[in-house]
Amino acid sequence: MMRRLGLVISVSVAACGGDDGGSGDPDAAADGDPGGDGAPCERIGLPRSGPRFGVVSFPYTAAGENANTYRLFTLDETGSTITLSGATFEMGRSTIGTIAFTPDGELGFVAQEDGSLGVFRLSGAQVEVLHARFQGSFYADRLVMGALGQYLYVVDPNTRENGGGIYRVRIGCDDAISDEGPWLAGSSLGDPLFDDGRLVIPARELGGTSPAGESVHLVDVRESTPARVTGVDAFGDDMAIFGGAALTGDGRFALVGDNQGVFQVPNRVAVVERIADTLTARQVLTPIEDPLSIIMSPFDDAALVVSGFGDAFIALDHDPEAAMPFSVRGQVAYAGARPELPGNAVLIEYGSLRGLVLVPENLGIRRVRFAAGGTITDLGKTATGASGYENITGALGIQP
Repeated sequence: MMRRLGLVISVSVAACGGDDGGSGDPDAAADGDPGGDGAPCERIGLPRSGPRFGVVSFPYTAAGENANTYRLFTLDETGSTITLSGATFEMGRSTIGTIAFTPDGELGFVAQEDGSLGVFRLSGAQVEVLHARFQGSFYADRLVMGALGQYLYVVDPNTRENGGGIYRVRIGCDDAISDEGPWLAGSSLGDPLFDDGRLVIPARELGGTSPAGESVHLVDVRESTPARVTGVDAFGDDMAIFGGAALTGDGRFALVGDNQGVFQVPNRVAVVERIADTLTARQVLTPIEDPLSIIMSPFDDAALVVSGFGDAFIALDHDPEAAMPFSVRGQVAYAGARPELPGNAVLIEYGSLRGLVLVPENLGIRRVRFAAGGTITDLGKTATGASGYENITGALGIQP
């Protein structure tokens, strides 16, 4: 992304059948072939412990021009070592965001700057590009993989009148993908947060029926057609532009970032409480500069806010019984230099790598780890290069 440019001067086996478990992601409720047009194909997840492959994009050439380059890396089973492959592959250009994998770690999807999807397949350390630019009826911005790997949910950030909303892409057992069109219409959507047949979604407007001023919405996704249940004004004004978002492990609290550039209104993080089919605005944490990405600890006692323009990792403490359930602890103690223009973080939730977070930054990939007791430890940066535009990172993903 352009904000990084100025700082640089100095895959697995697929299978059908099985059960991915109750992750609360959309496939668990909305998949299962609700339309009755064929038997569902579930993808068996990777072993809970073991090494993982990841992919990171490199959106610039050595001359600082646009590039479409992606590179495979390996994360060892302890999470202590990232090894970058020398081999690269090309799809469309991606400067920011996350790369979503199917539960079996075989297929990867990335939203590209022209609104297309890049789709690739991993077989061990071998990469096969299936679609360099899959053009759907959407302009892809954010991606969420369904829990069973049957559907990819694609956020189009436009207004509802211009095609904004969530689209559903079917993933076949043969790895063929098909755009099923709009699934939930809305305007200026943020990160979809799925849990137990419900969806919490930041949006300026949802479905053409939401009251003015409501910025976070609750949607019932247990049936084939999603139905908005309620909404709430999370920030107390209509200035928010949605950054990162996260849900606590019990689904009770949603954290929603605002990274708008209106200087008289500081960036912030809103906290919304969900009890049954109700939403309540609980608090606003402010100022928090550019909350680009928010990751909740799998131990449910802390959260990590990645501040993109703030060059910072900010720790939040979580006490669900407190009057104010979240509080700002402050910046994480960094291993070496602080992060430089960090991007969207990804979390590993299970097994020997549980609690490990990977964050792309200007010239590297940083590892951060959650542990019980609210502990957040910066494990340091693996450099992608000492300098050079071609070593600036963009989107990143890791096998689940």
